[in-house]
Amino acid sequence: MIATPTFPDLSALVVDESLYIRRIVRDMLMRVGIKRVLEAPDGAEALGVLAESKPDLTIIDWDLAILSGEEFIRLARTPATSPSPTVPIILMLAQPRRNVVDRAIALGVNEIIAKPFSPKTLWSRLDEVINRPRPFSQVKSLLRPLPRTSSLAKMGVA
Repeated sequence: MIATPTFPDLSALVVDESLYIRRIVRDMLMRVGIKRVLEAPDGAEALGVLAESKPDLTIIDWDLAILSGEEFIRLARTPATSPSPTVPIILMLAQPRRNVVDRAIALGVNEIIAKPFSPKTLWSRLDEVINRPRPFSQVKSLLRPLPRTSSLAKMGVA
């Protein structure tokens, strides 16, 4: 059995309209040592929390009423409007359609998880954004993480 990872001394912002979902994600984060979990029910409040608290990572739902996840990501990834344009963003999708996934990647999300997800799934995405961060590049007005390179590509096989 694989040991539960730990990510102490990090703060996270969880954004979802559902208090229930926010509490489930908070519990998952606390189980890996993230004790400072901030919450917001919509993108507008999340932008305020991002500016005030500058969390180490953000976990946000795409479907939000006031300032959608898409709009939040666009503003968060624009250096001119963002207090933290390189904050890792993990996107939660209830319906991971290809066009939405493509738009989210183009906007600069680091990872995407489909609801419902297990703690292990969330922890693996945390491991990616914390322990294997990708460098960012500017595309037009947005900062985006560079695509992952496969181990085969690194070896010249791909």
